[in-house]
Amino acid sequence: MGGKKKAGGDKKKAAKKKEGDEEDLSVDNFWKTYKKKCNEYGCDVSKIIKGYYEKFVDEGEEPKKFHIWEELGWPGVKAIIESFKTVSYPHCSSLRLWKTYCEDEGVRSICSFLERCSSILCLELLDNKVTYLGCEFLGKTLTPGPHCPPIMNLKLDHN
Repeated sequence: MGGKKKAGGDKKKAAKKKEGDEEDLSVDNFWKTYKKKCNEYGCDVSKIIKGYYEKFVDEGEEPKKFHIWEELGWPGVKAIIESFKTVSYPHCSSLRLWKTYCEDEGVRSICSFLERCSSILCLELLDNKVTYLGCEFLGKTLTPGPHCPPIMNLKLDHN
């Protein structure tokens, strides 16, 4: 079964190349970087992120919505966000972290990514133990101006 998955993914990649498009390696690079970051920060690989990658291998569709409800702690969230930054991941439009317990340090990482990212339209940090400090990070990042991320929905309930 593993061979079939790869073959399907390779066909889709080959089809993109035939059309004259550049091959987009951002998802594969994100996955490789994410596993390294998890090892570096001493946290487990998210089952949800792994599922998104396996779905990409099967169907060839880039993950755009990262909706995570696993308890990752701030190191786990930082591993995800640092991987996004490292590979300049362009596809993420929605980041919803529910009970990941990212705390203020995770929010700091998210804000550093938001400063460079213009694709995220929805940010939800529900029940993540975010304090006034994390809200201050968000406030500075989301201050209206020329470099403000295009966030349309922001939810910070139950912190």
